[in-house]
Amino acid sequence: MSALDDDNAFDFNVTAAWLHEQKSGFIKHEDASQNGGLVKDMIFGQTRDVLSLRMDFGILWDVGIHIEAPLVLADNRHLDFDQSSDSGCVYPGNAQKAPATCVNAENSGLVGYGIVPSTVDPATGKISSWGVNQNGSQFTLPSSRAFQGPTRSGFESLNLGITWAPFNQRRDDTRPTWTLGFESKLDVFHDMRYDPSNPGGNTAVGPGYHQFIWSTYVSKRFRYFDPYFGAWYNLPVRTNNSLYNAIPDGNQTAINPQQRAGIVAGFEQIAWENPRADQRVTVEFRARAEQHFSGRGASEMWEALSGSSKCMDPASADCRPGIDYNIGDTKAFPYPGVTEIQQYGSFGGDLGLNVQVGKFARFRGLFGLLIDEPHYITYSGTGIDRNGDGRVDSDDPAEANVLYRDALDAPGRRFKVEGTQIWSLYLEGSIMF
Repeated sequence: MSALDDDNAFDFNVTAAWLHEQKSGFIKHEDASQNGGLVKDMIFGQTRDVLSLRMDFGILWDVGIHIEAPLVLADNRHLDFDQSSDSGCVYPGNAQKAPATCVNAENSGLVGYGIVPSTVDPATGKISSWGVNQNGSQFTLPSSRAFQGPTRSGFESLNLGITWAPFNQRRDDTRPTWTLGFESKLDVFHDMRYDPSNPGGNTAVGPGYHQFIWSTYVSKRFRYFDPYFGAWYNLPVRTNNSLYNAIPDGNQTAINPQQRAGIVAGFEQIAWENPRADQRVTVEFRARAEQHFSGRGASEMWEALSGSSKCMDPASADCRPGIDYNIGDTKAFPYPGVTEIQQYGSFGGDLGLNVQVGKFARFRGLFGLLIDEPHYITYSGTGIDRNGDGRVDSDDPAEANVLYRDALDAPGRRFKVEGTQIWSLYLEGSIMF
């Protein structure tokens, strides 16, 4: 974007984009009876549709600003028992007394640890219903679902940014195009929360933190080939009264949301071009890599882990032993849902088509896949060593992490996600003035 040029005093673009994402992953938990080895538990699934409306303005020579409002049309998340062996599934308690290869309510950590409620049939001594659906009731056979979150929608953030091009190949074809950018994604709408006592009470999509993003990109066209490379860094800053706020004297080993950084490398191959009419068709390929640093985050289990607002003390039936409080604690409070997450990387790529139909209209489509490395999603430390003796005393309130849970964070009980895949389809149209 630019302004104050002799032949074009002011650039102005309007862009509408639609993003569809499908995310899946296998959640496993450590089993002390298996020497701490990982065993099957849940399959996570999420579908997300986002409509983004954006305006770009040229304000100075090769300097542009933009404003964007991503509107989440629908965000659905669920957890199913891992029955990925299909017809070869063997469940616990089978007549042959064979080792279980699939998960149901009888051997699920999500149910067994008391993260979601369950009801035992007194006649059979087996679990007859379990979990929580979007209406607050439990699941029964033949369902394999263990948790269903509410359908979320609404504005996610208000994005404001500025981009400057110190070099521009269109002005000087001996140099590449180099851009420097800064964007703030402001969390000015309602934050997403989950309360099992009122499952549909909050359907917001705000993350609970602002995001400040610095980026730089370089590209250089060589006749019909246009490669580019970029890097970015995302610094989240938690908002007031969000789920990420520090608990006074909590000795938390992590407070802030996960920071992220990434690189992008790709190219556009010009398939057809008519320069006089400002028309072209290009095929685009790009590879992506991201680093998610250790910190707190809304993991695949964050809604299921969230505690009830009615949980006031350990004697309350609305408090989950080992989740909303550790066994032996004299105080309880609703577990926030967000957890400490181990650092991990993500790798993927996109294949797309770009069509500029003239001077004033451009369209873009990308189809992509992003894969997350395996990582623990319940990873809290026991606390902070205050007296310098080289260990954390879990019985000392001055050292113990108030959010550490033996049932979730102790080695031999932790949850880990593997095989995460995020498929995406992105469609964009721009009108340029």
